[in-house]
Amino acid sequence: MFSPDCDHCKHETEELVKQIDKFKKVQIVMATTYPVREIKKFYEQYALNRFPQITMGRDHYFLLPPFFDMHSFPFLAFYDKQGKLISVFEGNLPVEKVAELFAKEQ
Repeated sequence: MFSPDCDHCKHETEELVKQIDKFKKVQIVMATTYPVREIKKFYEQYALNRFPQITMGRDHYFLLPPFFDMHSFPFLAFYDKQGKLISVFEGNLPVEKVAELFAKEQ
């Protein structure tokens, strides 16, 4: 989960894009409750269309924040290949740490 106007989310996205090669086999879903025009602006700002492993969408019904008991952005939820939740993290997490987590799963 992210907020298009969150500086921490912007930084996390910038770092992700710089190191996207570490995530070739990872499906990345970026969700937000913000309006589509804000999502589109964020998507275009980082040219996320270049990365087939990234999907961005809107949580229209505000289901994810209470489901995960979220309190801050960015919020990261990690799943394995079988769809089992591995862990969650709120706030900035270095992209290197994210890559390490997925390297353990492969």
